[in-house]
Amino acid sequence: MRPSLHYLQVLLPIVAAALFTTTASAQQPCLKKAWATLNQADYAGAIEASTDCIDQFAARAMREQASLEAAHEKQPPTGAVESSFDKKKIFDRWAVNDIATAYFIRGQAAERLLKRRATVQYKELAHDSYTAATHLSYGRCWDPQGWFWSPAEAAADRLAVLK
Repeated sequence: MRPSLHYLQVLLPIVAAALFTTTASAQQPCLKKAWATLNQADYAGAIEASTDCIDQFAARAMREQASLEAAHEKQPPTGAVESSFDKKKIFDRWAVNDIATAYFIRGQAAERLLKRRATVQYKELAHDSYTAATHLSYGRCWDPQGWFWSPAEAAADRLAVLK
């Protein structure tokens, strides 16, 4: 039995959306936890979760970054990306994306703790985390509102403020 054309017209967009959503939300569990704890103002938890992510995947992210640099790959775009090919290409670089973001989250959490308890430890952690994020220039973070941003660029902005 062949499905009707109407059935396919209804089903295909749903399947395509499900596949894209799966790709778009394919962050590592440790990164999802880091975001959640940061958003809940659990800054120590955000540092712990982002550090866990960094410990697990930083070596892979650094190799990916080095490979992209060696191949003289064009930097991925920020903002809204219309081409599904370009989106897939960005999402496929999950390691550099997630680790650049993890460093940024850790920097944010340390910076917020610094405001509460001005200690050298938190300032150094924020500085070191933001600096590490700037070295992962191919990383992009997907904003659920529908666009990409660069953790490396955001980290560079935060470094300027930290000084």
